[in-house]
Amino acid sequence: MPRTPQEELSQVAALPFRIKDGRIEVLLVTSRETKRWLIPKGWPMKGKKPYKAAAREAEEEAGVKGAIKQKPMGTYDYWKRRASHFDLCRVNVYPLEVSKQLKSWREKGQRDARWFEVEEAALQVLEPALADLIRRLPQHV
Repeated sequence: MPRTPQEELSQVAALPFRIKDGRIEVLLVTSRETKRWLIPKGWPMKGKKPYKAAAREAEEEAGVKGAIKQKPMGTYDYWKRRASHFDLCRVNVYPLEVSKQLKSWREKGQRDARWFEVEEAALQVLEPALADLIRRLPQHV
């Protein structure tokens, strides 16, 4: 059974972006199982500030490093698939300005990663609240 909102779980995510030819681009990655487009995210890490954990997820899942904001630009909710049920997760999203793309990283080969212009990235993700956050990114750059 799905959990109630009172039992929601919290995750952290990075919204990787770069400015190329005066335009903002967003880096999306695919999920490992369903291959849908999303942003790098994961569980908070003991002993790490939430924004640092989000930056670590971006490095592990997308192979990018850069300057990350210490405050989230917003949140979105999604249903995380489990073996026997779904859990409601609230995700705090931190903008990450990419300065380096690694040649090799932990989850390379398990996910696809691709740069999109802001509106195209918003159209690729399934969660409407995440799409709204992506569209609002230029206000946070």
